[in-house]
Amino acid sequence: MALEKREPGSGVSGLRVWREPLVWVGLDASAASPSPLPLVVSPAPCVYRSRATGALDAAGRKWHITYTCGSLAGAHAAVRAGLGIAVLTRDMAPTDLTILNDESLGLPDLHDTEMALIEAPQISPAATRLREAIIRQLEHGG
Repeated sequence: MALEKREPGSGVSGLRVWREPLVWVGLDASAASPSPLPLVVSPAPCVYRSRATGALDAAGRKWHITYTCGSLAGAHAAVRAGLGIAVLTRDMAPTDLTILNDESLGLPDLHDTEMALIEAPQISPAATRLREAIIRQLEHGG
């Protein structure tokens, strides 16, 4: 079994176990104004990275990647240093950074992403019990 981030409606198999709202995060509101927009992203392939660049492309907003890092702590540090803005789930946005989802800032809506529970075709009874416990826990707000 594995928990995997996926795009809603992507056709990736598995049971959706929760949805996560995505937000733009920056040092402050002025972080949304440069053109091209500086982005702090994870290495490809990354759902959040593709969501950010796709939404900006669809909105006709120019962007460039200023920092790439595979760790959440590294992304937070880069945003705190003013290197750009990042896309995170609302729950991963530190309180000392600013959520930039105000439409007046000109950043496109990112919509939700989701987590899916993927499992092998045949799993053991212990794995079945674990799957059911994960589902129960997530249904009750974790």
